[in-house]
Amino acid sequence: MRYVFWLVGFLVAVAVANTAQAARITPGKAGLCRVTLEGEIAPGDVEKLRAAPMDIPIWWSNFEDGSWAAICLDSPGGSLSSGLELARYVLDNRIGTIIDDGAECLSACALIFMFGTAHQHESVALTNRRLHVGGRLGFHQPDLTLDRTRDYSVDDVEAAFDLAIEATLNFLALAARPRPDTPRPFVDGDLLEAMLQHKGQDFFEIDTVNKAGRWDIALFGFTPPQLTNEGMVYACQNMTGWSARLEQDQLPYQPDGYSHRVDAAQGQDGFADGQRFRVDFSGMMTYACEVGLRGSYQGSPQAVLCGYRENLSAQVGPDDCLQGSGAPGRWPIIPPAGLLPAATTLLDLKATRGTGEIARALSDNACRSSSGRARVINVQNFTSLRQVMSHDAQRVAELPLGSTYEVSSAPVGDFRHPRHQACMALCEKAEFGSPFDSNALQSCIDTDWMWFRIQTPEGNSGYASARYLDY
Repeated sequence: MRYVFWLVGFLVAVAVANTAQAARITPGKAGLCRVTLEGEIAPGDVEKLRAAPMDIPIWWSNFEDGSWAAICLDSPGGSLSSGLELARYVLDNRIGTIIDDGAECLSACALIFMFGTAHQHESVALTNRRLHVGGRLGFHQPDLTLDRTRDYSVDDVEAAFDLAIEATLNFLALAARPRPDTPRPFVDGDLLEAMLQHKGQDFFEIDTVNKAGRWDIALFGFTPPQLTNEGMVYACQNMTGWSARLEQDQLPYQPDGYSHRVDAAQGQDGFADGQRFRVDFSGMMTYACEVGLRGSYQGSPQAVLCGYRENLSAQVGPDDCLQGSGAPGRWPIIPPAGLLPAATTLLDLKATRGTGEIARALSDNACRSSSGRARVINVQNFTSLRQVMSHDAQRVAELPLGSTYEVSSAPVGDFRHPRHQACMALCEKAEFGSPFDSNALQSCIDTDWMWFRIQTPEGNSGYASARYLDY
């Protein structure tokens, strides 16, 4: 009988038009999303999204640079039928979903969020749903909203039951569709179960590293931790468990040489630093992993992992990865939060922002020169002073390694750079002390987006890339 009433409630949530103002589709945020959906979800909202500009990028890039077709979500929910229409449109058109700092995405909005995807031309599509550690994502069962002033006949109840069954099937069919990059569905069964156990204002919230990792929700807005022995121990437990369930009974990091061991092998081909790490555990928890750094086309090495957990029959990476041979080309990337204890809360991540050396350096001096001087570094002999902001432009002068020049406090961003808007947004966040992706900003610098105008003592004037300057 409870199931019958849940179905009726599902129907009512689907069929009754929302009386609140419909959602608004507004311009997105530079470096993050193309458009933003704000407010209550209501019938007709999918048409608004269909009319929004959501071009697919013509170059391959990180999700973080803002060039991917993505929508920011900030909604308390609303019409479930309209939410499912939006979710289906997002999925069919490979649109990413993002919840930014301070935004909330609840109820029907949370279902839309789970269908964020991305693709480029004929490449394999990817899951693309990102949650800022300062955002809020919450699920609950559909509300039962009845008009208490009227009586319901047997025919009313039968019709409601039939329509509710149909709506439920449509929802479950969409939730069960396999993701493009894994056999898992877009909404796993245990997330559906957790959702249906909460009602009203009691939301099941994605508020820990554990929940985000289990349901493959990428976190941003914090400084990624460095790859350490401690991080490897937690990554092994997290990634071998998350594919099957929420992590349970996690062993704390104890560098006593007994509870777990991390052993390094040197001179390993295919690894960025030539090192391959083996993580082994003692006792009844029978699982092990191998970890390393793999080079990427963008220049920054990525931490990758393969492993196996016997009690869950969970395999991560290729079957032969624990045999100590083979390159890590097909090992999955460790998400930054995967290096942390599963119980770490998103509020903890927002409060700390991490303590990496690169992050501190970028935060202190990310996009400006505090001294008004810049010294030539990272070159063998000299860097070139160019007539305009391009290494193909005419050379004006040679700036020797170690030489120092006066510069303005603010450099100039190359507006022709494919990630110009995203890089500008990162600099703005850094300047105002907001959380930002330090690796993405470093990529902007390393790909010659930022230039300083310099005048030499001989009177030559031109531009030098910040990539070769300590400022």
